[in-house]
Amino acid sequence: MSRENSRDCDLVQDLLPLYLDDACSASSKKVVEEHLAECAACREVVQKLKDHTVEDVIAAESESVLAHHAKRERTAAFKAGIIIAGLLILPVLITLIVGMANGGGLGVFFVTLASMLLVGAMTAVPLLSLKNRLSRTILCGVGALLLILFFVDRMNGGGGFLIVAIPTILGLSVPLFPVLLHAVRLPAALSDKKGLLTMAWDTVWLFLTICIVCVRDGSMEELRGGLTVAAVYMLGVWLVFWLARYAKLNRFKKAGCIAAVCGLWTAFGQDICNWLLGEGIRLTICSADFSSWNTDLQINANVYLIVLIGSLVLGGFLFVAGLIKERKRG
Repeated sequence: MSRENSRDCDLVQDLLPLYLDDACSASSKKVVEEHLAECAACREVVQKLKDHTVEDVIAAESESVLAHHAKRERTAAFKAGIIIAGLLILPVLITLIVGMANGGGLGVFFVTLASMLLVGAMTAVPLLSLKNRLSRTILCGVGALLLILFFVDRMNGGGGFLIVAIPTILGLSVPLFPVLLHAVRLPAALSDKKGLLTMAWDTVWLFLTICIVCVRDGSMEELRGGLTVAAVYMLGVWLVFWLARYAKLNRFKKAGCIAAVCGLWTAFGQDICNWLLGEGIRLTICSADFSSWNTDLQINANVYLIVLIGSLVLGGFLFVAGLIKERKRG
């Protein structure tokens, strides 16, 4: 190869990376293509540059190493879960043996068993689960807690399980149900309605709680009153939810409407309940007198009026801010 041809090859090979990435100018591309048509050595260099076999092998090996490491981690977690589950069985067996030896009942044994299941739900279940760890942990934990309540109730004679279990589910649902919905895969028709499902779930358990408490006391008047109060205030909660989730307003307008609704329901909610329960129409805020805070009626009236005025002023300010923002965008 002549010195001139060698110089041409060096120049073209310097341009090859740019040529293959289609990043060189049109004139340089023409020079490279004309040279490649005549030079077999440079064509071989092009073929080598196009060959990514080494990179593919490295990528495959990296994936294999990561997969092997993940498998080892899962195996270690599974073994740890088995060990923890085995250790949790020991107190259960000891309780069973002691109870049988003393001739006692199995009440303590079942309570201990349920307690160990709760501990296992918080420790072993996350280690043993390969998928949906959070949702399985929540479900197993709640199930174990309900078992504890059930066996304790049976030890005490029975009859009080529902009155404890239903409020417990309500209390746990408020923080945990949204987390559970986020962790599970819902059908396509429900995937964008998690907030609505949460509201419906909590509302159902709230009314169930009121029903089970009032029915146990045997007072239908209290049941009517409890359901009326819950319905009135939950209507306000649902209205706030609708404004926040579905109202076609900007953020400032939504915040203003929500502030106004909260103030109105605080000021007039109890009056509406009294009216529905047949106590007549009476507005508590009409008894407001900021110079006197002696009776419960005056205290409530003063507080209601302050909340109402403050929420309306704040809501109006936010709504006007939303209108100004819309005009600026328009």
